[in-house]
Amino acid sequence: MYVCNIILSLQHQLDLTSATSIKVLRRNNSAKYKAIMRDLLLLFIWLVPAVASADATRTDSIYRCIDDAIANASVYLSKREARISSLKRQYYESRGYAARYASAFKIYDEYKAFVNDSAIVWLSRAEYLARRNGDVKSAGYCVALKAFQCSTAGMYMESAEMLASVNVKELTHKGRLAYYISQNHLYKELGFYTRVNSLRDQYYRTSHMYADSLMALADKNSDIYLQLMESKCYDRNDLKGALRYNTMRMEGLDKDSHEYSIVAFYRFLDYKKMNDTGNWTYWLAISALGDIRNAVMDQGALWELANYLNTTGHPARSYKYINFAWQCAETFGTRVRSTQISSVLTAIDSSYQTIMQKQKERLVIMIALISLFAVSVLMLFIYVNRQRGKLKLTRDELSHKNRQLMSLNQEMSQVNESLDESNRQLKETDRQLHEVIGRLNESNRVKEKYIGLSLRQCSIYIENMEKMRKDVLTMLKNKHHTELMNKMKSHEYRDRQQQELFDIFDTTFIHLFPTFVDDFNKLLRPEERIHLDDTSRLNTDLRIFALIRLGIDDSSKIAEFLHYSVNTIYNYRARIKNGAICGRDEFEKKVKEIGAAHPA
Repeated sequence: MYVCNIILSLQHQLDLTSATSIKVLRRNNSAKYKAIMRDLLLLFIWLVPAVASADATRTDSIYRCIDDAIANASVYLSKREARISSLKRQYYESRGYAARYASAFKIYDEYKAFVNDSAIVWLSRAEYLARRNGDVKSAGYCVALKAFQCSTAGMYMESAEMLASVNVKELTHKGRLAYYISQNHLYKELGFYTRVNSLRDQYYRTSHMYADSLMALADKNSDIYLQLMESKCYDRNDLKGALRYNTMRMEGLDKDSHEYSIVAFYRFLDYKKMNDTGNWTYWLAISALGDIRNAVMDQGALWELANYLNTTGHPARSYKYINFAWQCAETFGTRVRSTQISSVLTAIDSSYQTIMQKQKERLVIMIALISLFAVSVLMLFIYVNRQRGKLKLTRDELSHKNRQLMSLNQEMSQVNESLDESNRQLKETDRQLHEVIGRLNESNRVKEKYIGLSLRQCSIYIENMEKMRKDVLTMLKNKHHTELMNKMKSHEYRDRQQQELFDIFDTTFIHLFPTFVDDFNKLLRPEERIHLDDTSRLNTDLRIFALIRLGIDDSSKIAEFLHYSVNTIYNYRARIKNGAICGRDEFEKKVKEIGAAHPA
């Protein structure tokens, strides 16, 4: 833009110079005049490529933005669909015809450039609600807008019938504007697509008539008025005037809005008619970018841009753009736009396929060259290998003796390795033997202790039974039947005997495994460890796992010994294992290893 300003400033300064002054300069000092003109010519030659390069860079930047927008098209589409879903919830939550009409109209506004059929459906709902509410003006306004959507889709007969049904006198100012816009659009479309020359002129005259009515009705500062003025200037080839009105339309518009994209498209048309390629491609790209970012499916810019790129040697980008434009046209659902795009799509696809075919041909040539190169390398490799073979034969004779010596060394090494392996095996066997002896000693020690414990317990039990027998005989002789009955019913004797058994078991087990409690606690998390008030006695938890250490891991046998139910024993075991540092399955295995002998 800075370079463009320099050129414009230079042109302005040259215009200020009068023709007379130039003539005087030429007459009085022709050499100086020629020098000045030469410098100006060189400056012009330097500036023109610079301006073209700046325009190209600017447009290429927009192309990259379009590529990024197409890649993220699903994001823009999701935003529009989210807005539509929110409006539909408002519609179904609304009460009263007026409130529902307002919601339905907002939904149409989202659909009008998104999905044409849905836009018509929601306009029909809005019309129905307006009529139920007795609002004839709003109903007529909806019909006029619906006619515009129909003519956009190529449904010209339906559009004409709808407009014929509208009573213009019943419309508001906004409704009449919509009515004239729809009529103008309908006849402009008919004039463009008809193949009958007489009808074309008639349709265009009718279109101009409605345009005049629209201009008379529209506010002079409104967009529709400025658009019509721009179009009139365009038709008269007053392109500076058209650009002036276009600039007025752009003022105040959000550059990210759909309206800005529409005005940018009109600006593209103005510049294209001026043959200003740098500017018209830029504004066409701006319009296409805005359509994509606003999730507009009724696109007119992107397929035009794709067509231009196809003719200027950018087939890949052109192919991507036209395919995206076709998908949008399919979503919008109009035959007219699909027909417009299909011809461009066919041409671009043909060009793309031609280029792909050429690339395939080049690829085949490259493969052939690579294959030839590979064959050459292979032949060279074979030759080198043969030479190496000859050298190898010579080396073989020289190295034969060395190989014999190496063979002897290897045999000696193998003998040494065999001896080393035998020594390792002997050491391992000795270690295993010591380990087995240690385990046997441990087993014998436990057996000896428990044989003694069993004999002692049996002796005590026999003595207690004898004492009990004598007590019973004495009571029977003395006929103390009631006392005997009470004594037999009491559990005191059984509990005392059981406690004596536990005391003997605890004392003997702690004697056999003095570090059992500490080693057992090391297998538990700190908060789960067991602390005994009397270190010479075990609690129930420790007795269960003491029995497991002794090899009694069947819950039913443990329950029988401790006089608990099997389920209670299972719960005790599960609770303790849940507090283990290691895994549940590994815990009992480690318990069984507590106090085991491991000889060095």
